[in-house]
Amino acid sequence: MQAIDILKKYWGYTSFKLNQEEIINSIIANDDTLALLPTSGGKSICFQIPSLMQDGICLVISPLISLMKDQTKFLKSKGIKSVEISSEMNTTEIETALTNCIYGNIKFLYISPERLRNQNIIDKIDKMNINLIAVDEAHCISKWGNDFRPSYRQIFKIREIKKDTPILALTATANKEVIEDIQSNLLFKKNNVIKSSFFRKNISYVAIDCKNKKKTLINLCTKIKSSIIIYAGTRKESKELASILNQNSISASSYHAGLEINERSKIQESWVSNNTRVIVATSAFGMGINKLDVRLVVHVNIPNNIESYFQESGRAGRDDKTAYSIILYDQNDLNNAYKFLEDRYPSKKSVQEVYQKICDHLKIAINELPDEDFDFNISNFCKKYKLDIKKTYSCIRYLEKEELIKFNTAVNKSPKIKILLNNSDLYKFQIANSFYDNIIKVLQRKYSNILKNYSKVNLNDIKKSLKSENQNVIDILKRLEKLEVISFIQNSSNNSIKFIQNRKDADSLDLKESDIQNDINKAKKNIDFVISYLKNKEECRNKILLNYFDEDLEKRCEVCDNCIKINKEKIKNKSFEGNCKKILSILEGKERSYSEIERMVDDEDKKLLKNVINYLFDNDFIYKFGNKYLLNEKNKFNL
Repeated sequence: MQAIDILKKYWGYTSFKLNQEEIINSIIANDDTLALLPTSGGKSICFQIPSLMQDGICLVISPLISLMKDQTKFLKSKGIKSVEISSEMNTTEIETALTNCIYGNIKFLYISPERLRNQNIIDKIDKMNINLIAVDEAHCISKWGNDFRPSYRQIFKIREIKKDTPILALTATANKEVIEDIQSNLLFKKNNVIKSSFFRKNISYVAIDCKNKKKTLINLCTKIKSSIIIYAGTRKESKELASILNQNSISASSYHAGLEINERSKIQESWVSNNTRVIVATSAFGMGINKLDVRLVVHVNIPNNIESYFQESGRAGRDDKTAYSIILYDQNDLNNAYKFLEDRYPSKKSVQEVYQKICDHLKIAINELPDEDFDFNISNFCKKYKLDIKKTYSCIRYLEKEELIKFNTAVNKSPKIKILLNNSDLYKFQIANSFYDNIIKVLQRKYSNILKNYSKVNLNDIKKSLKSENQNVIDILKRLEKLEVISFIQNSSNNSIKFIQNRKDADSLDLKESDIQNDINKAKKNIDFVISYLKNKEECRNKILLNYFDEDLEKRCEVCDNCIKINKEKIKNKSFEGNCKKILSILEGKERSYSEIERMVDDEDKKLLKNVINYLFDNDFIYKFGNKYLLNEKNKFNL
């Protein structure tokens, strides 16, 4: 079956877009490929189709559980067998899934980069017939980027055991340095970059210097009637802004990493299904979201870097209709732009101190490498040792970057159980306490590793296995814990820490002051660029952004605030007022779409129509409902 036939069969499309077909052909030719596609560029098709064209399984390395689940759900709905390895699975479930990938007819295996630290998983992958390795969000590999994740640097291990398997790296943000770093780290046989333009002609980039952000935000959310994403700097700010919007009859929800996973899922689903119109989020929100009708993305604080801003902006207008990406800022923001560096980039001494206190807190001996994940409440930890929470968090992230520990946010609320007795003592207990015999057997059968490590358990499954509706599983487990047979952690809401390397002496940690300083210098450079971008009131914003990613936009975009401002000046010299009045008269007493208006004006006027419409809309002479423009009766005589 040819690529186009598979596209029609499973996706219902009759043609490829952008460089999808070129990327697919490159993979079929067994060439390592780095694909640079804009947000909403159809990345998944680029690895799913070539894998379906061949025998074997596609290994997809992805950073986000929700994205993996969404894609496996889609594939399964099309009758394509796929599995994901997630943190919600216990050891037995993981083993079963991997075995199915070796001996079954699974076509796609989704796995996080963190899992590639596990030698058992590496050994299992070695036995699989892998036809393609796909690395999503590949910019995370590079230390030159702003989303660097140490675990991504382990992917080359797969390449070493699958030397003849082509690799496809995919990203929507990468400059020259990042591109070179990705190909080098993934051991590309030869450089091979297929790049689509990052230019999104339907997104209007705007920077607003405003004294009252809250008022401006309310006005924007009132004017734009469709779905909106607002990015706030902190959890507190996210809550406050959502509350203000709701008070002004704008349905809004706050979304941040501090919420429980179920609550986050509910908030996201409500927004996706249009029951909530505005989502006010921290940077925790967005990756893997593909809502087509987002008309507006607002940043209420200065972004720390262009890469993240570009990614977040790209969540608007995925239906190719007009959308806006707006930054709200004031002089105070500009004055304080560099202050976050003090908290984000700690000194070597601070990192060593936090590492030592974590080890003391968790009672980890030197050279010890515990198997388990430790519950870790960062707030309580900082209170105990009188530490600043922001600086402590930065130290922890730096320890992560150095691959000493793994810090997991509290996203999985599954209860955990570990049997504390050895086999001999456990058998004696079962003989002496027959009431508990059945549930202990169920635990051992379902969770093979439960005698060695904490296992995430499904209480409903345990209840079903006990074949008794009357038994309260939680009560029984609590009694077993009281008898010191098990350790039972029920729905822990804490974050967790896992040691990746043997605990070291804090003073001997190989932390280079020069590396920290390089990170600071890079961050300063990023802020310099963002501030320059905000202050620039002449150049096309799309040209500025694309130039950052080594792409030259030949013409002005005509849709950003700077282009519109310049065009307004031009319009003034071309009977601006007359054109505006003409449009207002067309809309008198009747709502019309853009195409309807276009058919009613002269060819000469059509050249300026978009600019005139934008001016009238921005200044409240007209408003939009669905795809129709309507006259604002209150303002029509104020032109």
